[in-house]
Amino acid sequence: MAQAVGKAFGKAKAFIGRQKHNYRVAITRSAANGFLANLTAQYDSIYTVALGANSVELGTISSIGNGIAALISTPVGWLMDRYGIKRFYLLGMGLLAGAALVYALASSWQAIIAATILLSVSVRLTGTGCSVICADSVRNEDRVTAQNLCVSFAALLSTIAPLIAALLITLFGGMTVEGIRPLYYIRFVGYGFIFLFVAVQLYEPRRAALTGAGTALGFIGDFRQLFEGGGPLRRWIVVSSLTWLPMSMTAPFLQVFAHQMKGANEYVLGGMTTAAVLTQLLFGLPLGRLADKIGRKKVIYLLTPLWYASYLLLIVSFSPATLILAGALQTFYLVSAGVTGAMTLELVPVEQMGRWSGLLGLLRGLVTIPAPILGGLIWDGLGPAYVFIIPLAVDLLFRIPLLTTIPETLKS
Repeated sequence: MAQAVGKAFGKAKAFIGRQKHNYRVAITRSAANGFLANLTAQYDSIYTVALGANSVELGTISSIGNGIAALISTPVGWLMDRYGIKRFYLLGMGLLAGAALVYALASSWQAIIAATILLSVSVRLTGTGCSVICADSVRNEDRVTAQNLCVSFAALLSTIAPLIAALLITLFGGMTVEGIRPLYYIRFVGYGFIFLFVAVQLYEPRRAALTGAGTALGFIGDFRQLFEGGGPLRRWIVVSSLTWLPMSMTAPFLQVFAHQMKGANEYVLGGMTTAAVLTQLLFGLPLGRLADKIGRKKVIYLLTPLWYASYLLLIVSFSPATLILAGALQTFYLVSAGVTGAMTLELVPVEQMGRWSGLLGLLRGLVTIPAPILGGLIWDGLGPAYVFIIPLAVDLLFRIPLLTTIPETLKS
């Protein structure tokens, strides 16, 4: 066993060594960011509620973040093309640190709105920048391996973060505002070190100059061109948007439901997050390979019942073990969404990818912006369990039937 692990580590090290310098910077930043984010991921909503937010206000905060992400999705790529990647990548890291500091200093739930706005902008900047950096730094024949290796390193560090966080929270006084608050200071300091590392180590990728800065009419015409060839793009906008409905509606309430309705303490919440990360680590790459062999839609159909089960198990959970199992099964939602993302990239030519991604991000906001607020209203009006039941019903009755009308994209 040790020999096999050592051999795998040696192959990974050799692979990373033959890539460009920027890839090594990106994979290091991604792993460190995964660790810092998962120090508090399972406590963000609990912390916000402890600061005084009710269920509707908790959903509103999430909706604001989704709205900001939707609004900036189209211009971010254009700005990076025109003014360079590094400065926006560093800006994103700086905003991550700022968001962590706002969380740490918050005295009321309203302050979390400012942190959410900073996070939404920073995630869009760093996510887009990381994609461009890796595209520039990795050869085509290494691209999928490079992406999976980056995810694996981030998952390894993310696995231990919730357990460390649980120990620290116990040390600081439990799941109260003052018990959770020090974790955000740790994140702030950590992001400061990452910022300095990226500032010193990252080189500006060499890119072709942006050309053809058109008029507003040309801009609109470019988007109209997407639909001139017919095909399933209009239906896919609906499928893609509905794909993110369950996560956007339930994410603000999952931790609160487990804590308030099922009695989960900091160790159980940490175990749920760790189980999700481990499941991603174990099944993410094999399922991706399976989608490349048998087709994207078949894998989506295969995984959908598993993440349905995660929500249903959460509702009927009767022990910490079943809560942790629910957390593990939740990973299959993200894997399925990733496969859906692969189909998104295969539906249009490469030269239309930027505007297509921007358009999807903007229109997806029509679903993800109101969803958390709706979740809060459902929590208060119908009951907490319905926050998880209703998105499943919508998915089963609308997204899945519509997906059956979309051609398989694997061989397209």
